[in-house]
Amino acid sequence: MNAPLTMLWLTPLAGAAVCALLGSRARYGALFFSMLFAGLVAGVACGQSSGGVLSVVNELGPVWAYGISYRLSADSLSIGLIALTAFLNLICVAASWELEVPAGYWACFMALASALTGVFLARDLFFFYVFWEATLIPMFFIIGLWGSSNRLHAAVKFFLFTFAGSVFMLLALLALVSAHHRITGAWTWDLAALDATTLGPAAPLVFWGLVLGFAVKIPMFPLHTWLPDAHTEAPAAGSVMLAGVMLKMGVYGLLRVALPLFPTLSFEALPILGGLAAFSTIYGALCAMAQTDLKRMIAYSSIAHLGFCLLGVLSRTSQGLTGGTLQLINHGLTTGALFLMVGFLYERAHKRGLSDFGDLATRAPYLAFFFGFSTLASIGLPGLNGFVGEFMALSGALSVLPILAFAGVLGVTLAAAYALPAFQAVFWAPAGPGSVSGKVSDLNLRERAVLWTLSLLMLWIGLAPRPWLAYFEPALRGLVR
Repeated sequence: MNAPLTMLWLTPLAGAAVCALLGSRARYGALFFSMLFAGLVAGVACGQSSGGVLSVVNELGPVWAYGISYRLSADSLSIGLIALTAFLNLICVAASWELEVPAGYWACFMALASALTGVFLARDLFFFYVFWEATLIPMFFIIGLWGSSNRLHAAVKFFLFTFAGSVFMLLALLALVSAHHRITGAWTWDLAALDATTLGPAAPLVFWGLVLGFAVKIPMFPLHTWLPDAHTEAPAAGSVMLAGVMLKMGVYGLLRVALPLFPTLSFEALPILGGLAAFSTIYGALCAMAQTDLKRMIAYSSIAHLGFCLLGVLSRTSQGLTGGTLQLINHGLTTGALFLMVGFLYERAHKRGLSDFGDLATRAPYLAFFFGFSTLASIGLPGLNGFVGEFMALSGALSVLPILAFAGVLGVTLAAAYALPAFQAVFWAPAGPGSVSGKVSDLNLRERAVLWTLSLLMLWIGLAPRPWLAYFEPALRGLVR
């Protein structure tokens, strides 16, 4: 069997096993396998023909009981998100390089990258679910073992919420597979074969079961309450992977499973789902404004930013779909950079409150520059990556349900209202009597290299978005209504 796609998820899994055996030298194994993983992803991406369609699109294996089969497939949507996974995983290894952590830390990040890659490749819904659930295990340990003081509570809450959502998704998948067997007499979990299944009166229940499972992972209001605690307690690199890739699984599930299988129901549900997405942009921003902890503020901002992605995707317009998908990448870069910098601050001062700092711009000019740059990208400054995705997502929503787009515009305004004052308080306001700014040294060469890489990508997407939009468009064309 020709197996380039299998190697994509097996390589980081092998890296996890090697890291677990290397003991104190596990970081070197993580670096090697992260670079190898990124190189393999680049190799598959470079195997694309014109039009953004992969020359390697399918990988088939044996069929087992109840129609379970090993089916992998990669289009530009899959490879784009896998590339984001590989890139951020490498960034996390570099950012964590000087931490005194055991081998299990590095192994968990490699195992997480493997499971995420499997989610984006699987076209058999049984394996899709297995990979989906497998992502919970390493992230649970990342939060629970290497997080902050309240890490165990946050890890358990993260696991219970997301696992409960997955149960609804599993029940919906079982109903879908059983209905197909009842109609055709054949068992299958193949996504392409299930596309033609007629569910009749049960269709709304199956659709909403899938949506509920995906909505918890995004997370969409009111299923979001696990996210702030998970982000606040997770180590910085854990927050990068959680916000940068894991939250994208929910939107990917809608794009890959729910919308193609239920095109009519998904359009009829637009007022409900679109309304919740638009409300999430406002609610997340308002909650972010009320925070005094930098990390918790960025966590709530993720709820708002994923709302923009959902607005675009749910509009089912070409502009909305490509803009919302590009915003998934944008959010991973900008929020990842912000979480890393909060982590760098915490490593130096063991504080992350807005009132704990002040006048950092003169003490740490590199940190001030990169934090300000990432903040501007996050709030959608024209010329940086956040603007393009948000504009196109809102344009798509405007053409379908204008009131949702207007709500989204309010969310954009509120983003500036929480992000800029926070930046001003930490870096430009006078240091108060309890300030720990004196403990903060500027970024070292390794940290600057990591942030330069992220910042240059933000600038590239902002100034030249056309190639990125053209890359995703072929995979999304079939979803345009």
